[in-house]
Amino acid sequence: MNATGSPTTPIPLDAGDRIRFGLEPRRPYTVRATSEHFVLCTRPRDFATQGEFVYTVIDWQNGIRGPVNVVAQSVDVSTDEQCRDLLHDLEAGRWEISHRNRVPLDILDRDQS
Repeated sequence: MNATGSPTTPIPLDAGDRIRFGLEPRRPYTVRATSEHFVLCTRPRDFATQGEFVYTVIDWQNGIRGPVNVVAQSVDVSTDEQCRDLLHDLEAGRWEISHRNRVPLDILDRDQS
């Protein structure tokens, strides 16, 4: 899906907050890292062993979310440091949200930690 969004006013999110998205309302994500323009969220991969995560990156400027544009979205987000590094690369323009796998930003609600 090559979705487009519109700039979205960032909502305050901190590491540890839980967030639900409209396309996945029963699978809450946990905020792992934040930067000026992006938020990285993870949830455990379905039927996975300990430490395997699905991730999505919120892009406030473009009003979208999704994985980054690497083959098979194979980015390791196991640690908070890896999550922060990924956001740093996004801020620096080395990565971007996947054009094929992005969706419009669809935040339902959040629970603060």
